[in-house]
Amino acid sequence: MANHIIKRGSRYLYVRRIPSDLQDRFPSPILSRSLKTSDKKNANLLATSYDYQSERLFTRLRTAMLDSVTEKLLITLFLKEELDVLESIAKGQAVSKEAADTTEQFESIIVERERRKGETFTEEEKQTLRATIAERMAENERETLISKNTWMHDKWMQQLASSLKRQHGINITPEQQKKLALERINISKKANEARAALHRGEWKLFEALRDKVDEELTKPYFLFENVLSKYQEHYKESKPTIKAGTMADMEVECRVLLDIIGNRSIADVNTLDTLTKLQSILRRYPLNKIQRYGDRSIHSILKSEKGYAVISLKTANEYLKRLKAVIDYANRAKMINAANVVIGGNFQTETAEEDQRLAYDSEDISRLMDAICTQHLWSYGSPKPERFWIVLIALLHGLRLGNIVGLTKRDIIQTDRGTWVFMLRQGKTKATVRPVAICDCLLLLGFLEWAENSPREKLFQDSVDSFSKWYNRDETRKDGYTIQGFESRHVTTDKKKCLYSLRHAYAGNVFDVTGDYKITADLMGHSTGRSITSRYTKRTKAETLKQVSEQMDIQQLDLDQLEARAIELFKHM
Repeated sequence: MANHIIKRGSRYLYVRRIPSDLQDRFPSPILSRSLKTSDKKNANLLATSYDYQSERLFTRLRTAMLDSVTEKLLITLFLKEELDVLESIAKGQAVSKEAADTTEQFESIIVERERRKGETFTEEEKQTLRATIAERMAENERETLISKNTWMHDKWMQQLASSLKRQHGINITPEQQKKLALERINISKKANEARAALHRGEWKLFEALRDKVDEELTKPYFLFENVLSKYQEHYKESKPTIKAGTMADMEVECRVLLDIIGNRSIADVNTLDTLTKLQSILRRYPLNKIQRYGDRSIHSILKSEKGYAVISLKTANEYLKRLKAVIDYANRAKMINAANVVIGGNFQTETAEEDQRLAYDSEDISRLMDAICTQHLWSYGSPKPERFWIVLIALLHGLRLGNIVGLTKRDIIQTDRGTWVFMLRQGKTKATVRPVAICDCLLLLGFLEWAENSPREKLFQDSVDSFSKWYNRDETRKDGYTIQGFESRHVTTDKKKCLYSLRHAYAGNVFDVTGDYKITADLMGHSTGRSITSRYTKRTKAETLKQVSEQMDIQQLDLDQLEARAIELFKHM
């Protein structure tokens, strides 16, 4: 039975305890709702929906706090409200009941003064008296600010907090309520100073305050959630040919950023304070969060969980890069107008020499060649004999695993000079996109014939993840039994080595032959400059670089043994 479901009588109920940090915001510590069904399957489906809605609610409650930009907007609106009243009074127009009551208090003081003196004040004297009363009120408010005594504004603050929570889902902490109350008193002080000046016929102070309000209200105000939505829409429209996996990664990164930062204004997101908090949380962000903790917010996980594995700094940098891209988009879209604070905010990921991946040595490669010629190349599921070719391509060409498993029949082409090449069409960098001459060893073993006779357009069944799990990863089951990967069973138990060690070994072999960093970079698919000419010479370069590749001496290759294995695996094709 799914979590949070109980059966009462013949009907199922959804029952969930409110997280401890949110219980003060609910009338009861338990969420309970009838699922109105006696069917177990339907109850599970409904409960899944309620789980999602509950987590969304908890996330909003935790993150929808009053940010500094929204706070400034509220203060500006307070001042605008006061100035509107002053302008209406000065022009003899109708005002709100509250403002009319204040004006009536002014007039009652004047009437009392006239009664005491037994004479009637001229209009000029009344204006002077009104100015004096406003100045005294401003002085009283100045003293209140010094003492920070806001008890007279408690009721107003409670009404404001209730309104913000009800209409906008924004929660105000007691500290923020106190701060807003003091700001409201300060605004009232400024308004009374402007009122005194108006009664004396001086508009300069009023106009200065009005200009300040107008300037603030013309500034753009966009919530982070809305900016992310617009950014994703722009990203999808501007990159129509991008891979589905890359698009999914972008959406996940945006969702994680919103979970961590919260739905505050984009101007407040683009601050050093927010960046520092984001960096702090990313350093503690759980590895495989969804699989481990479902839709729980990161803040609740950090508060209650300990001892879990965290993402690498390299992965954390992907989130920082995404935030930089979002803020760049917001600037271009005129949602903000400020320097991007995320620039230069990535974590340093230089790996210590002793922690770097090591290349396979000669003995490792010998054991690997023997293993692919004698051992099973799959442990469960459908047979995958083509893993034989994946290993050889990695060894002989130094290609990244993603480029290998992504190969299709149309990626194997022959140049006008008769050279067979892998045409890499996408990759980690622009330099990866290039033709790579196919090694003669693969041709002799019958790789082209195998590829031509393959029933699939995509040559390999594996994804990067499935091949890595089979080859690299040792897994310990819940019962304590360890399932070893192909590498640890047959090649090496050195934790600093993996399939990528073949790429390191290849790079070392190339450099041993050439002694030239640029040629090595070309063969590895690393960027060596942005010359326009290089765009038109890649195919010619592939044929030239093949000569370098053929000079590499890999003594660990027993072609007879490899050929026998190829016949054994693919003779039926």
